[in-house]
Amino acid sequence: MSKPDPLLQTCTEELNDSKITVKREGRRATFLNSERTSIQRVDVDCWIPSSGTAKADFIVSKPGVVDVIVELKGKDIAHAVEQIIATFVRWKDAPPLSKKIGGLIVFTRCPMRAARIGDTKKRLLRDHGLWMEIDKDQKTEYKFETFTGNRA
Repeated sequence: MSKPDPLLQTCTEELNDSKITVKREGRRATFLNSERTSIQRVDVDCWIPSSGTAKADFIVSKPGVVDVIVELKGKDIAHAVEQIIATFVRWKDAPPLSKKIGGLIVFTRCPMRAARIGDTKKRLLRDHGLWMEIDKDQKTEYKFETFTGNRA
């Protein structure tokens, strides 16, 4: 069993609010937590030093259910996917809080066509086992279970 990463622990906040929100530069994503269970929110910018390394913005975890890697983006979806994958690789070595890991990209503008977004999501699931949601509507409230690949 690996030792806990002290920097990761410093960058992790435990929350039990009914809605967990992550925000950056006017963009946001909200996760529903109606059971008010313990949710871990990791500020990835705090955890992974900025040395030109691709990384996502946050990891929001419902331990034992799913860890969701979140990138809040303007319009460069392809770069956001790179950031999610880079964070995914680091997170798997952390070790993660859950067996399942998902990804979420929330964007304000998307030059990428819907068909290409669908292809990207399929590729991430096939190559990494990573369930992705790519969403323009910042008003969507997400269920953690969506990111396990179960639509229940």
